[in-house]
Amino acid sequence: MQYDKDIKGVHADIFKSVRKILLSYAQIKELKNENQTSYSDEYGVIVMMRSRKDMFVMAFGKGAQLQERYPMLQGSGKIVRHLYFRGMGDLDEKLLREMIEESFVLGMEKYEMQTLKNFLRDQ
Repeated sequence: MQYDKDIKGVHADIFKSVRKILLSYAQIKELKNENQTSYSDEYGVIVMMRSRKDMFVMAFGKGAQLQERYPMLQGSGKIVRHLYFRGMGDLDEKLLREMIEESFVLGMEKYEMQTLKNFLRDQ
């Protein structure tokens, strides 16, 4: 499992720090699988993480929606954007918490909009 590699690997300090931040939110659930460790709430994926040889990667599940406000996010796909860490000095807890909390809001907004659309359709 990727979790086992990350918890003991070269970037274990970053992984453990980010994991601690994520799990400090009661609504976050952790899912460990072969390729990454992911963190989600009831509205969807917040973050997926994994180590590479030369860096630690965080992928935000709602990253494309976050990118305008947080231009340090990288990527050009339709949904996900990435943050890359090469050392603990790259980790800004306050900024990371802000991005996580904004992801919560985006997930809730999407859910509420869909609920409203369904309600209006059924009238």
